[in-house]
Amino acid sequence: MIHFTIIYDGQTVEVEHSNGPFEFGRAPQRDNIPRYISNDLYVSGNHVKIEELNDSSVLLVNLSQRNSVRLSEGEPILIGASNTIRLPATFFIGETSIKVEHGLVDGEEEFGDLESGFEAALTLNASASSGSLIDLGKSPSPEKLALWFETLIAIQKSAGGSQAFFDDTAKAVVELIGLDRGLVMMIKNGRWMVQARFPDVDVDSREFSTGVLSKMVKEKKTFYQSGTALQSQSESVMDIQAVIASPIFSQNEEIVGAIYGIRNKATLNSGSNIGVNPLEAQIVQIIASSVGAGLARQEQEAEAGRLRVQFQQFFSADLARELQKNPKLLDGNETEISVLFSDIRAFSRISEQLNPTDTCHFVSDVMEELTSCIMAFDGVVVSYMGDGIMAMWNAPTPQPDHAIKACRAALAMSARMPAIQERWKNKITLPVKIGIGINTGTALCGNTGSKIKFQYGALGHTVNLASRIEGATKVLGVPILISGSTKQMIGNSFATRRLRKVRVIGINQPVDIYQLHAEVSSIEWRSDTDVYESALKHYEANEFGPACRDLYPLISNQNGNYDAPSLSLMAKSIEFIRKPPADYFDGVEDLESK
Repeated sequence: MIHFTIIYDGQTVEVEHSNGPFEFGRAPQRDNIPRYISNDLYVSGNHVKIEELNDSSVLLVNLSQRNSVRLSEGEPILIGASNTIRLPATFFIGETSIKVEHGLVDGEEEFGDLESGFEAALTLNASASSGSLIDLGKSPSPEKLALWFETLIAIQKSAGGSQAFFDDTAKAVVELIGLDRGLVMMIKNGRWMVQARFPDVDVDSREFSTGVLSKMVKEKKTFYQSGTALQSQSESVMDIQAVIASPIFSQNEEIVGAIYGIRNKATLNSGSNIGVNPLEAQIVQIIASSVGAGLARQEQEAEAGRLRVQFQQFFSADLARELQKNPKLLDGNETEISVLFSDIRAFSRISEQLNPTDTCHFVSDVMEELTSCIMAFDGVVVSYMGDGIMAMWNAPTPQPDHAIKACRAALAMSARMPAIQERWKNKITLPVKIGIGINTGTALCGNTGSKIKFQYGALGHTVNLASRIEGATKVLGVPILISGSTKQMIGNSFATRRLRKVRVIGINQPVDIYQLHAEVSSIEWRSDTDVYESALKHYEANEFGPACRDLYPLISNQNGNYDAPSLSLMAKSIEFIRKPPADYFDGVEDLESK
């Protein structure tokens, strides 16, 4: 068995390898050969293979196609070469140093027979008095107790997970407990790594016992080497260090690290071989609990921050805060919603007048204006699709007036276009307009993205129809269209007129569509609306002559500013007068574009 001590970027990892070849590199494991995967950018994908020859030497093979393997003594191992080195030895790849030495056979421990030398920390007991716990009596002084609590509280208040947090913890193991060295160790990629040490000095020998840590992980308890156990051991064991290992638990009660303390031989001799006493073990255990609490707090804060940033991309600030408190609101469920689709009219022709950079800035300008309108009326921005945007209301939180909010947002969006036109008048000669379609109905709402990339949104027929209604604005020549279901929800809260019954691509069931004009309209507009809707009833009843008669005043009085729906309905009526429909006519118009 061989043992590796790997040091990179100030962090130490200990690895035990039982038998056979072992490799180091940045690439994934290959050919079923165990491997340590390095984060060192100067290490090759496949860099070193090492295999134990006997108790005193190993074969080192350079697998790299670019870099040599440097030895602490002797010539480097060049590309494609190999060398036999005696143990212990240290070699270097990239900025990583690797010490290799004879490992431990099964059941062997670098501290001797520790099965009889270790106890589990279960109860608080004390022993003797002044500066550190090693000097305390059975009853610590009030001053000393205050110092303990202040230290523990300071650890709990510090920024959990920061390097300063770990450094302060390692220091407390020494200065508060009175041990000679304190280590904070974390499990990363299945291996133990020294996260912090105090004092922070170079160590020639192994810093910690993998056997002790394995025992701690297996039992999920704090283990320490007591003075009584030391006195009962052989003379050779009397020269070893006394250690303590206490587990750091995650929120899920899994061991993610350990607080590891060491008392060296000189301290043991001066203290009459007291080892680590139960009170010291309990304080170390409390420190480990404080670290676990700090890491849990850090994880919660990081998750809260991630959710807050994620939510604020789609939701208003108030809604984002509500979702942060209760993320389960985002679970998928069927809900009645109002869906809005919008895109920029004649965008292809507009982009011809702009270079790619200006095109991007123009779209960004429009989307920023549209987004602010949606969020001002508590809508959820689902996604941006090139020059288009999708939004929804009544999910994830209920909004009884969701259809009204959607309509108000649509009118606000359309009202922003003149200001954008003014900003871009020196570069864009075409009118800057948008088309908006709104539909209300039931949809499945939740994460419509993936586990990797979150996107809150909705799926279903309601959404598809809203998209098709937005496309119908191009055919009927009005900026905002709403479905009959949306009209039913808003009642007479807005000025609307029914334009047509249509059948859109991909959806067989015909639907009434209405123009959303304004919240408050003029008497003239309401009068014209009555005339138009009267003509539409004649048209749908196969009465094309009366339909043309009703529509004529709407067209003749426009003075060139013609009403597009009136022109369209007039043209259809004239066409059917000249060539009556051969089959049954129900007044439904099939739209041939999206």
